Amino acid sequence: MKKVLGILAVSAALVGFTACGGDDSANETGTAAGILAAQLEEKGAAEGYAIDVDCAIKKLVTLSVEDLTLMSENIDFEGDDLTEFGASEKANTVVGQIAEDCISASEEATDETSEDMTEETTP
Repeated sequence: MKKVLGILAVSAALVGFTACGGDDSANETGTAAGILAAQLEEKGAAEGYAIDVDCAIKKLVTLSVEDLTLMSENIDFEGDDLTEFGASEKANTVVGQIAEDCISASEEATDETSEDMTEETTP
């Protein structure tokens, strides 16, 4: 259900970005940002954190299509420096902003952590 809602949110955001019309590069950037945001949301769900897709998209649309494409193609990159695979310094900055402003621990991850801590501390 969450995945469906996430896809709907990304679709709505893409319609909003493309509805302005006229600027193909803006449409391309909005589409690439929406795709990357959906990938980030899926990755976050798998790793136990929630991402505010709208927040992420607002930050991602400030990047070039090239950066967005590189980031999308390297979605499983675990390092700290995106320039290792050719992304710009601005991409590094935006990823940091997304991590700070758009990501929170999901309820499931919080519940699992609480259970794990309880099991470890209970004699």
